[in-house]
Amino acid sequence: VKVFPEKVILFCEVAPPHGGETPFIPSFRVTERMLEEFPEFVEELDNKGLKYTFKVLGKKDSSSTKGRGWENAFGTSDKAEAEKKANALGFGVEWLPEGGVKTILGPLSLTRVFEERKGRRMWFNTMVGMHRKEVSNVTMADGTEIPEEIVKRCSEILEEESIQFKWEKGDVLFLDNYALLHGRRPSLPPRKVLAALCK
Repeated sequence: VKVFPEKVILFCEVAPPHGGETPFIPSFRVTERMLEEFPEFVEELDNKGLKYTFKVLGKKDSSSTKGRGWENAFGTSDKAEAEKKANALGFGVEWLPEGGVKTILGPLSLTRVFEERKGRRMWFNTMVGMHRKEVSNVTMADGTEIPEEIVKRCSEILEEESIQFKWEKGDVLFLDNYALLHGRRPSLPPRKVLAALCK
């Protein structure tokens, strides 16, 4: 992946009755704190890079937490065309026996320094969000597993540094994707927050 969205724009069409906040976190603070606690690990992982894998179903299954199938994800039912689209985005693909696909991305660095961000080293990864989940995983680029205690501590740091944005109908939130991490808290329905990504 060579180009990442620089801005994320969120719009609240339906505010949740409870929960559903959008936490955002200054990326450089996460890097600073991880370097304080795990300097050798951060440098090793930045040098080796991360490898992300994500499994996508063969068909859409709305009853599954795994979500939409690869035909929906790639907008085609032709495997060769799906591979072409995945490759154009920087993903490798591995077709699975049950009809699904595993996408592979990497190596990608753990941190990045972007122009006009005061030379700060940003925590620019989804290690915590994808590590050892039902349909995804992240490892070192050579396949070495990332220690669970490091992922757990990073998750705690993200929580400690997060700022919670509580939605009201009509709110618009502009985020600098190169400087901020963001997420979503669980909520009671209904909740409808629309997103747009900009280069």
